[in-house]
Parts: sequence; structure tokens; C-alpha cells
Amino acid sequence: MLEIIKIITSERQQITRNNVVDVFRQSQAKDVKNKFGELPIYLEKFSRKLKTKEDAFLLLDDLVLRDLVEEDIILTRSPTAQTFTCSVFILGITDGAIAKTITEDWRYLIKTSR
Repeated sequence: MLEIIKIITSERQQITRNNVVDVFRQSQAKDVKNKFGELPIYLEKFSRKLKTKEDAFLLLDDLVLRDLVEEDIILTRSPTAQTFTCSVFILGITDGAIAKTITEDWRYLIKTSR
């Protein structure tokens, strides 16, 4: 997932959490294919241990919590001042993030189908 984040944030602006997860899972949705379908990382075949979208979001959250991925949270107040809108953008990976993954413990309990 770090490689995906590194590549798509260097090529595009305003990458959302959904964008990262969709590319990671190689979503076949038309809008995802139109936006990321030409990227080699999107087309690359690899074995996925995380099958569900929820598991992929949990991995992304963990990468943020471990300070391996940088994100920007923008809170915007509505003109009526009654509501706020929250937008979360993935900025990229932190310096040395890929090297840090080698030293981290990466044990996850994931639900698998029988």
C-alpha cells in the first residue's frame, strides 16, 4: 500500500482515502478506472491478503497511526455556519516509511471466508 500511496500522490493532487483503497483493491468501478487505470501500479498483479474494503481502510488507518503516511484533514464551515464538512486527503508517505516497514511488527487478525 505504501508504494501505491507514493506513486499516486506523486502523480495526482487531492488523493482521498477512497482513492488509495480503490487502487489497492484494483476496483473495477468506471470512475476509478478512468482516473487511475493507466497507472502501472493499478494494473500490477499481486497477492492480496486483505480482501475486504474495510480491511484495506484499517491498514491505511494503521499506516497513518504508525506515522508512515501523511494525511491532511480539512474542516470547512458552511456559509450558514450551522454545519461543517470534513475532507481527508492523503499527502504521501513519510521520509523513511518504506525502510521502517521492515522493522515493524505487522500482525493483523483478519476475517477470512471458509
